[in-house]
Amino acid sequence: MSDDMMNQGQPGPEPGFEREDLGARGVFAFMIGLAIVGVAIYFIVITMYSFLDKYERSQMTTASPLVTSKGAMSRVVTQDYMDKQFKENGAPMLEINELGQFRDFLTNQENQLNSYGWVDEKAGVAHVPIERAMELTVHRGLPVCPQGCTDVNTTAASKEPAQKSATAKQ
Repeated sequence: MSDDMMNQGQPGPEPGFEREDLGARGVFAFMIGLAIVGVAIYFIVITMYSFLDKYERSQMTTASPLVTSKGAMSRVVTQDYMDKQFKENGAPMLEINELGQFRDFLTNQENQLNSYGWVDEKAGVAHVPIERAMELTVHRGLPVCPQGCTDVNTTAASKEPAQKSATAKQ
């Protein structure tokens, strides 16, 4: 076979790759130049921001000639102040201690479930502890509405006359 066939039809020397690599000197020069440019940009940005900050402070005017710039930022906002301001305008308050408030809520609910008290004293509606309510339900039974009864709020006491009238009809 001829050399032309080995080179796939390309005349000249055998194809290959470039035998020269990028020198280390060029890589290091690029890295050093990049670092110098980065530091220069850093100082330019810092200088620009400090200049703009000084310019803005010089152009600012105080709200009142009696207020100095030093005392303007010394106002302390307390929780009592915030409570007063928000309650006056009816806005909802943010939760300060969510877990504590939730624990207090659950404690109040447990106390209400396990104690005696009035729901509506004028109407004679009270709440009793759960255990006592279950005992009363076992002893008195559930309220039963006789057939044709339209009053949903029938008590257990009205069950007895309904039974007596039912036995009398028979």
